[in-house]
Amino acid sequence: MDKNIQISNCDHVQLEGQAFYDERRYFLFSPLDPAPHQVPRVRRMAGVAQQMTDGTFDFVAKPRRKSQAMLIKKLAHGRVSRTKDGDVQLWLKVGTDENINISQAIATEAQAAAEAIQQYQLRK
Repeated sequence: MDKNIQISNCDHVQLEGQAFYDERRYFLFSPLDPAPHQVPRVRRMAGVAQQMTDGTFDFVAKPRRKSQAMLIKKLAHGRVSRTKDGDVQLWLKVGTDENINISQAIATEAQAAAEAIQQYQLRK
């Protein structure tokens, strides 16, 4: 095993390398000995990053919360679901660049959602 990598039983990986940080808050880390599959690939859009005055850097990713809603019907521009608390939720999002009549699309999909909810209630 490479001496730059220390793996313990808590899935902790420590790599030696160089870090770059600038006034635009751009951060880059490059290991001294890059090799594929040393660590699992991770991409997170949210978390807490800290750089201390001594130069140490820490990032803790926020875990992604999986939806707890149950899908009733997928629609062209959204979905209708039963939420965790038992309520019914209709979610629609129509892009303004789609060159369609947005109000008509919402009305059509809301009608399809209402029919799906009716079928869902009959199954219960």
